[in-house]
Amino acid sequence: MVLTPNPRVVLAKNPSYELPVAGEHIVYDPSPTIDLDLKLNGGFLTKTLLLSPEPYMRERIRDASIESYSTPMQVGQPLVGFGLVLVLRSEKEGVKAGDYMYGFTPWEAYTVQPYMDARTEYKNFPAYTFDMDSLVLQPVPNPEGAFPWTRYCSCIGAPGLTAFIGLEHLAPDAKAGQTIYVSSGASGVGRLKTIGSASTDAKVEYMRSVGADVAFNYKTTPVAAALAEHGPIDLFFDNVGGEQLEAALENMNFKGRVISCGAIAEYNIPNDQRYGIKNMSIMFKRRIRLEGFIVADTPEYNTRFFTEIPPLVAQGKITGQEQLFAGLERGPEAFLSMFDGKSTAKPVVVVDRIWIMNPTLYYSRIPHNP
Repeated sequence: MVLTPNPRVVLAKNPSYELPVAGEHIVYDPSPTIDLDLKLNGGFLTKTLLLSPEPYMRERIRDASIESYSTPMQVGQPLVGFGLVLVLRSEKEGVKAGDYMYGFTPWEAYTVQPYMDARTEYKNFPAYTFDMDSLVLQPVPNPEGAFPWTRYCSCIGAPGLTAFIGLEHLAPDAKAGQTIYVSSGASGVGRLKTIGSASTDAKVEYMRSVGADVAFNYKTTPVAAALAEHGPIDLFFDNVGGEQLEAALENMNFKGRVISCGAIAEYNIPNDQRYGIKNMSIMFKRRIRLEGFIVADTPEYNTRFFTEIPPLVAQGKITGQEQLFAGLERGPEAFLSMFDGKSTAKPVVVVDRIWIMNPTLYYSRIPHNP
C-alpha cells in the first residue's frame, strides 16, 4: 500500500462572532495521507483542482446550537464548499474517470465521494435551514480553452448563479431605463443603469472597466450621498445589509425592490452590536418590496444558467476577475481575504498547480473507464 499526502484545511474550532483566525480557527493540516487504491464502496475518488471561498461559508462556521439558514460545518473536519474536481476512479454509475465535476466538496486534496465525515446530519433543524451537503457534485463540460477553468468559481459558478437567479426570479420585469444598485459589486455578485460600490479603489476601477455606469468606494464616499446623486434606485441587490440597506431604502423609487442574498456586514459582529436600520417605515410609504433568497431555493434555474451563461462568457459578453491563491496551504488566507479587505477580486484556491498550467496534458494522463 502506497500512501499519498492528502493535506486539508480544517475547521479547528468555531469562533464566537469575531473574524476567524488562520492557525486557530481555520488550520492547514499537511499530515493526512490516503491510499489512492482504497475501496470505493460504490462511490468515486476525486482530486480537488479548484476551491471557491464564498461569504456564505462564514455563516456555516458556528456552533450547531445557533440557528441559521444553512447547516453548520463540523469542527475537526475540512471546510466544505463549492469546488471543481477531477474524477480519478469510479464505481458509481454515470460517473467515470476523467469527468470534471462542480459542487460541494471538502477542502482536501483527495476525497472519496460522496464525502461522509465532514457531512452534517440534517436533523432537527428549522424549516428555513437548508441542507448544504445536498449540493452534490455535478458534471461540467471542459471549456476547451473557451474560457479559464477558474470561471467555474466566479461567473459560471455559485456567484454568477446567485446574480442570475436573483434577477431572473425576483426581478424578471426589470427594464431599460431603471437603476440598479449592487452593494459589494466587485465581489462574486454584480442593460440597467448600474451603480456599484466596493471597499477599495482598485475594485471600483474594475467595476468601471466591466461597464458599471457609476462606481464608488463606500469607505471614502458616503453611500447615502452617492445614491442621492445618482439615484433614485429601482432595484437594490443587497449583499451587505446594515448601513448599506438603510441608505438604499432612503433612495428607493416608488415601488422599488430589494433583493437580499447576503449580509456580510453582520457576519462577524454580535447581535447586539449590529447596525439597527432606522427608516423601515419607507417600506410602506413607498410600497417597496424586500425579498430574501438563497440559490438552493430555486434549482429549476440551474439548467438555464449553465446553458445560457457559459457561451456568453466564451464570447466575452460576461466576464469575471479572480484572485488566485496557489496551493491548498493558502486556503485560510484566501477565505479570510473576503472579510479583512485584502481581496482584489473573487478568491479562488488553485489546489493543483500542475493541472492549472496545462489541463489538457494533465487530463490525458487520467485512466478513463472503458
